Amino acid sequence: MDTRDDAGYVPFGGGLLLQSVDFFPPIVDDPYRFGQIAAANALSDIYAMGGEPLTAMNLVGFPCSLDLGVLREILAGGLSKIEESGARLCGGHSVDDREPKYGLSVTGFATREKLVRNAGARPGDALILTKPLGFGILTTALKRDLLSEEEIEPAVKTAAALNRAARDAMLEAGPSAATDVTGYGLLGHLSEMLRASGAGAVVRRGAVPVWERAQHLAAEGCYPGGLKSNREYLRGSVLPDGVDETEMLPLYDPQTSGGLLISIPPERSDALLLALRDRGVRDAARIGEVTAGEGIRILP
Repeated sequence: MDTRDDAGYVPFGGGLLLQSVDFFPPIVDDPYRFGQIAAANALSDIYAMGGEPLTAMNLVGFPCSLDLGVLREILAGGLSKIEESGARLCGGHSVDDREPKYGLSVTGFATREKLVRNAGARPGDALILTKPLGFGILTTALKRDLLSEEEIEPAVKTAAALNRAARDAMLEAGPSAATDVTGYGLLGHLSEMLRASGAGAVVRRGAVPVWERAQHLAAEGCYPGGLKSNREYLRGSVLPDGVDETEMLPLYDPQTSGGLLISIPPERSDALLLALRDRGVRDAARIGEVTAGEGIRILP
């Protein structure tokens, strides 16, 4: 593989067989919700490449000392999203672990004409983000008892939502490139897309959707360790221009089951946003443009 695509792929049946895997510890208290979010996150890699999930296998780490009712709820949440996607659960594997972990290995399929890679963004393309940022900040606040799960319910609900509708709108509009925004944060995944495409970008901070309270919490020092790691890794390639350092924090925030980041010719961007909203993806926003050269410039 010559780029960091969201899923691996091989020729199969006149198209391409896609393969991806992801799992992690709980990020919310409700086990059913955790299962939903973990499954949606794993399925997202297939959607980001324009594919259709076919099969999934559960990956489970679980302490033998914990109530198995918790595990049943996690698996039920995951199954609800597998079934919603139209994929079939084909078993899985579990191990005894010190803390719960859950995710999926997912196999999907895409025709060659519909395959979307993270390479191919062109100068002048509009950049569209389909979900707000800041979920990592909010779940960190949840772990620190600064917020309740009820207070972050809109963000939890969005994280549990499949990126299928965003995939459908993207394919209808005709993208240049796409990826999903997960652990490397918006700027990390954008940077990967730009390196694969040989381009740079301008991002307008004021246009980026961010969950309510996430900005304030981050400015107060409540954010996950991954945010700091992402910021350090990207130092030198991200150039704030009139944007305060605290305003930059959500752009580095690691997401779980984040939205799609889509690069699309500018004349198609309005049609994409309309198609997204028609399918219920109402937080989608145009956040910037692809440019010639290198690096990511952040404007107010």
